[in-house]
Amino acid sequence: MERERVKEPDADQISDYEKSVRHYQEWADRMKNGELLIRGDKRDYQVSRQGFLKYYMNPLTTDTALSSWAVFEHLIKNQSGRHRHQGGIIIYVLEGQGATEVNGEVLEWQAGDLLLLPITPNGCVHQHWNRDTSRGCRWVAFRDLLVGRTIANAIDQVSEMPDLRGAALKGPEGRVRRQWKATVSGEQVPLVTNPDELSSVNLFDRLVAMRDQQRGRLAQATFMIRGDELPWELNAHGKMQWYLHPCIAYTAVQTHVFYRQEFPAVSRSGVQRHGGDVIFYILEDEGYTEVDGVRHNWKRGDPMTLPIFPNGVVFRHVNTGSVPVRLICNERNLVHTTGVDRQSGFEELQPCPEYRQAQSA
Repeated sequence: MERERVKEPDADQISDYEKSVRHYQEWADRMKNGELLIRGDKRDYQVSRQGFLKYYMNPLTTDTALSSWAVFEHLIKNQSGRHRHQGGIIIYVLEGQGATEVNGEVLEWQAGDLLLLPITPNGCVHQHWNRDTSRGCRWVAFRDLLVGRTIANAIDQVSEMPDLRGAALKGPEGRVRRQWKATVSGEQVPLVTNPDELSSVNLFDRLVAMRDQQRGRLAQATFMIRGDELPWELNAHGKMQWYLHPCIAYTAVQTHVFYRQEFPAVSRSGVQRHGGDVIFYILEDEGYTEVDGVRHNWKRGDPMTLPIFPNGVVFRHVNTGSVPVRLICNERNLVHTTGVDRQSGFEELQPCPEYRQAQSA
Protein backbone atom coordinates (compact mmCIF):
# COMPACT_ATOMS: atom_id res chain seq x y z
CA MET A 1 0.00 0.00 0.00
CA GLU A 2 1.16 3.47 -0.79
CA ARG A 3 0.13 6.50 1.19
CA GLU A 4 -0.09 9.86 -0.44
CA ARG A 5 0.67 12.80 1.85
CA VAL A 6 -1.79 15.64 1.32
CA LYS A 7 -0.13 19.02 1.70
CA GLU A 8 -2.00 21.77 3.51
CA PRO A 9 -2.65 24.72 1.19
CA ASP A 10 -0.54 27.81 1.73
CA ALA A 11 -2.25 30.79 3.30
CA ASP A 12 -2.17 32.70 0.02
CA GLN A 13 -3.86 29.76 -1.74
CA ILE A 14 -6.91 29.68 0.55
CA SER A 15 -9.98 31.04 -1.21
CA ASP A 16 -11.70 34.19 -0.05
CA TYR A 17 -14.76 32.07 0.71
CA GLU A 18 -12.81 29.90 3.17
CA LYS A 19 -11.24 32.99 4.72
CA SER A 20 -14.75 34.39 5.23
CA VAL A 21 -15.87 31.14 6.87
CA ARG A 22 -12.90 31.32 9.24
CA HIS A 23 -13.61 34.98 10.02
CA TYR A 24 -17.19 34.26 11.11
CA GLN A 25 -16.07 31.21 13.08
CA GLU A 26 -13.48 33.29 14.94
CA TRP A 27 -16.18 35.86 15.70
CA ALA A 28 -18.51 33.11 17.01
CA ASP A 29 -15.68 31.65 19.12
CA ARG A 30 -15.09 35.06 20.67
CA MET A 31 -18.78 35.24 21.63
CA LYS A 32 -18.50 31.84 23.34
CA ASN A 33 -15.15 32.31 25.05
CA GLY A 34 -14.81 36.08 25.62
CA GLU A 35 -15.47 37.80 28.93
CA LEU A 36 -19.07 38.80 29.65
CA LEU A 37 -18.33 40.42 33.02
CA ILE A 38 -15.71 43.17 33.17
CA ARG A 39 -14.30 43.90 36.62
CA GLY A 40 -14.30 47.66 37.12
CA ASP A 41 -11.66 47.52 39.85
CA LYS A 42 -9.30 45.65 37.52
CA ARG A 43 -9.17 48.53 35.01
CA ASP A 44 -7.11 51.63 35.74
CA TYR A 45 -7.53 55.24 34.74
CA GLN A 46 -5.07 56.34 32.06
CA VAL A 47 -3.81 59.91 31.73
CA SER A 48 -4.37 61.26 28.23
CA ARG A 49 -4.56 64.58 26.42
CA GLN A 50 -8.33 64.49 26.90
CA GLY A 51 -8.35 63.52 30.56
CA PHE A 52 -8.37 60.62 33.03
CA LEU A 53 -9.98 57.73 31.14
CA LYS A 54 -10.77 54.15 32.12
CA TYR A 55 -11.53 51.86 29.18
CA TYR A 56 -13.73 48.79 29.57
CA MET A 57 -14.19 48.13 25.85
CA ASN A 58 -12.63 49.78 22.81
CA PRO A 59 -11.50 48.84 19.28
CA LEU A 60 -8.23 47.45 20.68
CA THR A 61 -9.87 45.22 23.32
CA THR A 62 -9.68 41.51 22.44
CA ASP A 63 -10.64 39.67 25.66
CA THR A 64 -14.33 40.64 25.76
CA ALA A 65 -17.13 38.78 24.01
CA LEU A 66 -18.54 41.95 22.44
CA SER A 67 -16.34 43.86 20.02
CA SER A 68 -18.55 46.53 18.43
CA TRP A 69 -18.74 48.98 21.36
CA ALA A 70 -16.46 51.46 23.06
CA VAL A 71 -17.30 51.89 26.75
CA PHE A 72 -15.21 54.10 29.03
CA GLU A 73 -15.32 56.23 32.16
CA HIS A 74 -14.05 59.79 32.38
CA LEU A 75 -12.95 61.19 35.74
CA ILE A 76 -13.04 65.01 35.64
CA LYS A 77 -10.99 66.63 38.39
CA ASN A 78 -11.11 70.18 37.01
CA GLN A 79 -11.75 70.20 33.27
CA SER A 80 -11.07 67.92 30.34
CA GLY A 81 -9.26 68.64 27.13
CA ARG A 82 -11.22 69.89 24.13
CA HIS A 83 -11.63 67.68 21.08
CA ARG A 84 -13.80 67.13 18.04
CA HIS A 85 -15.40 63.90 16.93
CA GLN A 86 -18.64 62.84 15.36
CA GLY A 87 -21.71 62.47 17.58
CA GLY A 88 -23.94 59.49 18.22
CA ILE A 89 -22.24 58.92 21.60
CA ILE A 90 -24.24 58.93 24.84
CA ILE A 91 -22.86 59.86 28.29
CA TYR A 92 -24.39 58.84 31.64
CA VAL A 93 -23.32 60.86 34.69
CA LEU A 94 -22.30 58.54 37.53
CA GLU A 95 -21.53 61.09 40.24
CA GLY A 96 -20.98 64.79 40.82
CA GLN A 97 -22.15 67.73 38.75
CA GLY A 98 -20.62 69.69 35.93
CA ALA A 99 -21.01 71.19 32.49
CA THR A 100 -20.26 70.27 28.90
CA GLU A 101 -19.81 72.77 26.09
CA VAL A 102 -20.93 71.34 22.73
CA ASN A 103 -20.56 73.44 19.59
CA GLY A 104 -20.87 76.66 21.57
CA GLU A 105 -23.75 75.60 23.84
CA VAL A 106 -23.29 74.72 27.51
CA LEU A 107 -25.15 71.77 29.05
CA GLU A 108 -25.36 71.72 32.86
CA TRP A 109 -25.64 68.19 34.27
CA GLN A 110 -25.70 66.15 37.48
CA ALA A 111 -25.63 62.50 38.54
CA GLY A 112 -28.33 60.46 36.80
CA ASP A 113 -28.49 62.66 33.67
CA LEU A 114 -27.83 61.41 30.14
CA LEU A 115 -25.99 63.65 27.66
CA LEU A 116 -26.47 63.13 23.92
CA LEU A 117 -23.94 64.27 21.33
CA PRO A 118 -25.80 64.65 18.02
CA ILE A 119 -24.60 63.48 14.62
CA THR A 120 -23.97 66.69 12.68
CA PRO A 121 -21.81 67.90 9.77
CA ASN A 122 -18.19 68.28 10.95
CA GLY A 123 -18.99 66.57 14.26
CA CYS A 124 -19.07 68.01 17.79
CA VAL A 125 -16.40 70.20 19.39
CA HIS A 126 -16.79 69.72 23.14
CA GLN A 127 -15.18 69.99 26.56
CA HIS A 128 -16.23 69.00 30.09
CA TRP A 129 -15.99 70.80 33.47
CA ASN A 130 -16.38 69.76 37.09
CA ARG A 131 -18.59 72.24 38.97
CA ASP A 132 -17.47 71.04 42.41
CA THR A 133 -13.70 70.60 42.41
CA SER A 134 -13.68 69.61 46.09
CA ARG A 135 -14.59 66.19 44.72
CA GLY A 136 -14.34 64.60 41.30
CA CYS A 137 -17.19 63.85 38.98
CA ARG A 138 -17.43 60.82 36.71
CA TRP A 139 -19.43 59.71 33.73
CA VAL A 140 -19.51 56.59 31.54
CA ALA A 141 -19.83 56.82 27.75
CA PHE A 142 -21.15 54.37 25.15
CA ARG A 143 -19.99 54.61 21.53
CA ASP A 144 -21.42 52.36 18.80
CA LEU A 145 -18.37 51.42 16.72
CA LEU A 146 -20.47 50.09 13.83
CA VAL A 147 -22.32 53.38 13.48
CA GLY A 148 -19.04 55.23 13.99
CA ARG A 149 -17.65 53.76 10.78
CA THR A 150 -20.65 54.87 8.74
CA ILE A 151 -20.39 58.50 9.90
CA ALA A 152 -16.62 58.90 9.37
CA ASN A 153 -15.87 59.22 13.06
CA ALA A 154 -12.38 60.48 13.91
CA ILE A 155 -10.86 62.34 16.86
CA ASP A 156 -9.17 65.72 16.50
CA GLN A 157 -7.59 67.07 19.70
CA VAL A 158 -8.20 70.84 19.80
CA SER A 159 -6.53 71.48 23.18
CA GLU A 160 -5.07 69.33 25.95
CA MET A 161 -6.40 68.86 29.47
CA PRO A 162 -4.93 71.76 31.50
CA ASP A 163 -3.90 69.43 34.34
CA LEU A 164 -1.54 67.69 31.91
CA ARG A 165 0.67 70.75 31.34
CA GLY A 166 -0.14 72.92 34.34
CA ALA A 167 -2.00 75.37 32.11
CA ALA A 168 -4.48 77.89 33.50
CA LEU A 169 -8.07 76.68 33.90
CA LYS A 170 -10.83 78.33 31.89
CA GLY A 171 -14.56 78.04 32.33
CA PRO A 172 -17.07 77.33 29.54
CA GLU A 173 -17.64 80.30 27.26
CA GLY A 174 -20.69 79.17 25.27
CA ARG A 175 -24.35 80.00 25.61
CA VAL A 176 -26.12 78.03 28.35
CA ARG A 177 -28.82 75.81 26.89
CA ARG A 178 -31.86 76.18 29.15
CA GLN A 179 -34.55 74.22 27.27
CA TRP A 180 -34.54 70.46 27.90
CA LYS A 181 -38.10 69.33 27.31
CA ALA A 182 -38.46 69.19 23.54
CA THR A 183 -41.58 68.59 21.47
CA VAL A 184 -41.09 67.36 17.91
CA SER A 185 -43.52 66.56 15.13
CA GLY A 186 -44.98 63.06 15.20
CA GLU A 187 -45.93 63.11 11.53
CA GLN A 188 -44.42 60.42 9.34
CA VAL A 189 -43.66 60.39 5.61
CA PRO A 190 -46.20 57.93 4.15
CA LEU A 191 -44.91 54.40 3.62
CA VAL A 192 -45.49 52.28 0.54
CA THR A 193 -47.46 49.28 1.76
CA ASN A 194 -48.37 47.66 -1.57
CA PRO A 195 -46.33 47.13 -4.78
CA ASP A 196 -49.22 48.58 -6.81
CA GLU A 197 -48.51 51.99 -5.24
CA LEU A 198 -45.01 52.23 -6.74
CA SER A 199 -46.16 53.62 -10.07
CA SER A 200 -47.90 56.55 -8.40
CA VAL A 201 -45.18 57.76 -5.98
CA ASN A 202 -41.81 59.43 -6.36
CA LEU A 203 -39.58 57.62 -3.88
CA PHE A 204 -36.65 59.99 -4.33
CA ASP A 205 -38.87 62.90 -3.32
CA ARG A 206 -40.03 60.94 -0.29
CA LEU A 207 -36.41 60.34 0.70
CA VAL A 208 -35.83 64.10 0.55
CA ALA A 209 -39.01 64.63 2.59
CA MET A 210 -37.70 62.20 5.23
CA ARG A 211 -34.42 64.10 5.32
CA ASP A 212 -36.21 67.39 5.89
CA GLN A 213 -38.34 65.86 8.61
CA GLN A 214 -35.27 64.46 10.39
CA ARG A 215 -33.48 67.80 10.15
CA GLY A 216 -36.49 69.54 11.66
CA ARG A 217 -36.65 67.06 14.52
CA LEU A 218 -32.93 67.35 15.27
CA ALA A 219 -33.22 71.14 15.40
CA GLN A 220 -35.88 70.81 18.13
CA ALA A 221 -34.56 67.67 19.88
CA THR A 222 -33.19 67.54 23.41
CA PHE A 223 -29.46 67.06 23.98
CA MET A 224 -29.85 65.94 27.60
CA ILE A 225 -32.30 63.89 29.64
CA ARG A 226 -32.80 64.65 33.32
CA GLY A 227 -32.83 61.38 35.22
CA ASP A 228 -34.68 62.77 38.23
CA GLU A 229 -37.54 63.93 35.97
CA LEU A 230 -38.23 60.56 34.32
CA PRO A 231 -41.19 58.47 35.51
CA TRP A 232 -40.68 54.93 36.76
CA GLU A 233 -42.46 52.17 34.85
CA LEU A 234 -43.26 48.75 36.31
CA ASN A 235 -43.35 46.13 33.57
CA ALA A 236 -42.82 42.38 33.32
CA HIS A 237 -39.04 42.76 33.33
CA GLY A 238 -38.87 45.12 36.29
CA LYS A 239 -38.97 48.73 37.45
CA MET A 240 -37.46 51.01 34.77
CA GLN A 241 -36.89 54.57 33.62
CA TRP A 242 -36.62 54.93 29.84
CA TYR A 243 -34.07 57.48 28.58
CA LEU A 244 -33.94 56.33 24.95
CA HIS A 245 -36.53 54.10 23.27
CA PRO A 246 -37.64 53.35 19.68
CA CYS A 247 -40.94 55.11 20.44
CA ILE A 248 -39.28 58.27 21.84
CA ALA A 249 -38.76 60.77 19.01
CA TYR A 250 -37.65 63.93 20.87
CA THR A 251 -34.01 62.96 21.57
CA ALA A 252 -30.99 64.07 19.53
CA VAL A 253 -29.64 60.49 19.37
CA GLN A 254 -31.85 57.71 17.97
CA THR A 255 -29.30 54.91 17.54
CA HIS A 256 -29.40 53.59 21.15
CA VAL A 257 -31.92 52.07 23.55
CA PHE A 258 -31.13 53.08 27.13
CA TYR A 259 -32.84 52.60 30.49
CA ARG A 260 -32.15 52.58 34.23
CA GLN A 261 -33.49 49.65 36.27
CA GLU A 262 -33.98 49.03 39.99
CA PHE A 263 -34.51 45.78 41.92
CA PRO A 264 -35.67 45.63 45.56
CA ALA A 265 -33.56 43.80 48.13
CA VAL A 266 -33.44 40.02 47.63
CA SER A 267 -35.49 40.23 44.43
CA ARG A 268 -34.85 39.79 40.71
CA SER A 269 -35.73 40.96 37.23
CA GLY A 270 -37.94 39.04 34.85
CA VAL A 271 -36.49 36.18 32.83
CA GLN A 272 -36.02 37.26 29.23
CA ARG A 273 -34.94 35.81 25.90
CA HIS A 274 -32.91 38.43 24.04
CA GLY A 275 -30.77 38.65 20.90
CA GLY A 276 -27.77 39.86 22.93
CA ASP A 277 -25.25 42.65 22.26
CA VAL A 278 -26.32 44.44 25.45
CA ILE A 279 -24.20 46.26 28.02
CA PHE A 280 -25.26 46.71 31.65
CA TYR A 281 -23.36 48.92 34.08
CA ILE A 282 -23.92 48.30 37.80
CA LEU A 283 -24.61 51.55 39.66
CA GLU A 284 -25.31 50.31 43.18
CA ASP A 285 -24.77 47.28 45.41
CA GLU A 286 -24.14 43.68 44.29
CA GLY A 287 -25.79 40.59 42.86
CA TYR A 288 -25.47 38.45 39.76
CA THR A 289 -26.70 38.01 36.19
CA GLU A 290 -27.58 34.52 35.07
CA VAL A 291 -26.94 33.96 31.33
CA ASP A 292 -28.09 30.60 29.91
CA GLY A 293 -27.82 29.12 33.40
CA VAL A 294 -24.34 30.47 34.16
CA ARG A 295 -24.02 32.91 37.07
CA HIS A 296 -21.87 36.03 36.79
CA ASN A 297 -21.40 37.79 40.15
CA TRP A 298 -21.02 41.57 39.96
CA LYS A 299 -20.76 44.60 42.19
CA ARG A 300 -20.88 48.36 41.84
CA GLY A 301 -18.78 49.67 38.95
CA ASP A 302 -18.78 46.46 36.89
CA PRO A 303 -20.01 46.32 33.27
CA MET A 304 -21.89 43.12 32.38
CA THR A 305 -22.63 42.12 28.77
CA LEU A 306 -24.82 39.70 26.82
CA PRO A 307 -23.24 37.81 23.89
CA ILE A 308 -24.83 37.29 20.47
CA PHE A 309 -25.88 33.69 19.75
CA PRO A 310 -28.09 32.30 16.91
CA ASN A 311 -30.86 31.46 19.37
CA GLY A 312 -30.23 34.45 21.60
CA VAL A 313 -29.64 34.19 25.35
CA VAL A 314 -31.93 33.73 28.34
CA PHE A 315 -30.98 35.97 31.25
CA ARG A 316 -32.11 37.48 34.53
CA HIS A 317 -30.60 39.80 37.17
CA VAL A 318 -30.70 38.87 40.87
CA ASN A 319 -30.16 41.19 43.85
CA THR A 320 -28.42 39.26 46.63
CA GLY A 321 -28.05 42.23 48.97
CA SER A 322 -30.18 43.94 51.58
CA VAL A 323 -30.61 47.25 49.69
CA PRO A 324 -31.97 48.00 46.19
CA VAL A 325 -29.73 47.43 43.18
CA ARG A 326 -29.61 49.91 40.30
CA LEU A 327 -28.08 49.40 36.87
CA ILE A 328 -28.19 51.06 33.48
CA CYS A 329 -28.63 49.24 30.18
CA ASN A 330 -27.41 50.22 26.72
CA GLU A 331 -28.08 48.47 23.42
CA ARG A 332 -28.22 49.26 19.72
CA ASN A 333 -31.58 50.45 18.36
CA LEU A 334 -32.32 47.92 15.59
CA VAL A 335 -36.09 47.92 15.99
CA HIS A 336 -36.77 49.53 12.59
CA THR A 337 -34.14 47.50 10.71
CA THR A 338 -33.71 43.92 11.94
CA GLY A 339 -36.85 44.15 14.10
CA VAL A 340 -37.54 43.66 17.80
CA ASP A 341 -37.20 39.87 17.45
CA ARG A 342 -33.88 40.04 15.56
CA GLN A 343 -32.38 36.57 15.04
CA SER A 344 -33.70 34.91 18.17
CA GLY A 345 -37.07 36.23 19.21
CA PHE A 346 -37.75 38.67 22.05
CA GLU A 347 -39.80 37.14 24.86
CA GLU A 348 -40.38 37.73 28.56
CA LEU A 349 -40.42 34.14 29.81
CA GLN A 350 -41.17 34.90 33.44
CA PRO A 351 -42.21 38.24 35.03
CA CYS A 352 -40.47 39.80 38.00
CA PRO A 353 -42.18 39.22 41.40
CA GLU A 354 -43.33 42.85 41.79
CA TYR A 355 -45.10 42.87 38.42
CA ARG A 356 -46.79 39.55 39.09
CA GLN A 357 -47.98 40.82 42.46
CA ALA A 358 -49.32 44.05 40.91
CA GLN A 359 -51.19 42.12 38.21
CA SER A 360 -52.83 39.84 40.75
CA ALA A 361 -53.88 42.66 43.07
